[in-house]
Amino acid sequence: MDLGMNSTPTTAGRNKKDKHVWTPIEDASLVEALNELCVGGYWKVDNGFRSGYLGQLEKAMEQKLPGCGLKAVPHIESRVKTLKKQTLAISDMLTNSSGFAWNDEEKMVVCEKQVFDDWVKVHNSAKGLRNKPFPHYDTLVEVFGKDRANGKGAEGPAEVIEDLTDNSTFNFEGDGLDDINFSSPTTQTPICPPSTRPNKRARNDNWSQSMADMASTLRSFVDVTKTHLETVKCVLMSENATSERRGKIVDELQKIQGLSDMDVIDAAAAIISDDAKIDLLFTLPDNLKIQWVKKLLHQY
Repeated sequence: MDLGMNSTPTTAGRNKKDKHVWTPIEDASLVEALNELCVGGYWKVDNGFRSGYLGQLEKAMEQKLPGCGLKAVPHIESRVKTLKKQTLAISDMLTNSSGFAWNDEEKMVVCEKQVFDDWVKVHNSAKGLRNKPFPHYDTLVEVFGKDRANGKGAEGPAEVIEDLTDNSTFNFEGDGLDDINFSSPTTQTPICPPSTRPNKRARNDNWSQSMADMASTLRSFVDVTKTHLETVKCVLMSENATSERRGKIVDELQKIQGLSDMDVIDAAAAIISDDAKIDLLFTLPDNLKIQWVKKLLHQY
């Protein structure tokens, strides 16, 4: 008599039944469907997606791949979480550590093995992502970024990656490790130049350069302004000196021997409106001054 068996499936049996081997075509279709939900605007919200979005993804997958049999739960839900976890892990490596680079041609993270091994010791979610093609990374960065939710749509890759580090987007249970994905064999790929990394450092460098340019422009403006102020100062001082001399023209003319009162008046009238003549009156030696004044009187 069997006392310990019944017809209810075991947990292990259910897990084995729920496993699905995701093909590259299915992955591409799922990512496309996720992106369409974001573009549509309704399903994407600040903290992820509206309730019911998994059902929409199930319908979309059936339309794109008739007969695929992929259900919202557990297949699509688990796969979406896995994709998000991998996207977050990649962005974390690229933005929060040195030694990692993104090979945009092969769509994979590249780095030295020791660098990766040290990283994985602390960041288990990055396990297996070195030199592993992740072809939909660019699109998934957009999907999991917050800009689509609030309608900004103007952030660059670095800003979207920074959004990804905020775990407010999506909140699933389970580890999603039951999903299996066929991908091309991993190959050792030369590390791309650090300049290809969409990280914060580039934005910080750009910001620093902008501030340096602004400071240089400000210094130039101050220098030009200082020069103009010096010029204005000189002009004002010159005008002030001329103004003082203008008031002393008659006194200076009266010092010249041989001039009658009428000569003084006529000479003052000829000189007072011309700054150059005023300067000349006060700078000429006395022996030349009488000759110059007589010449003015003759012309006047």
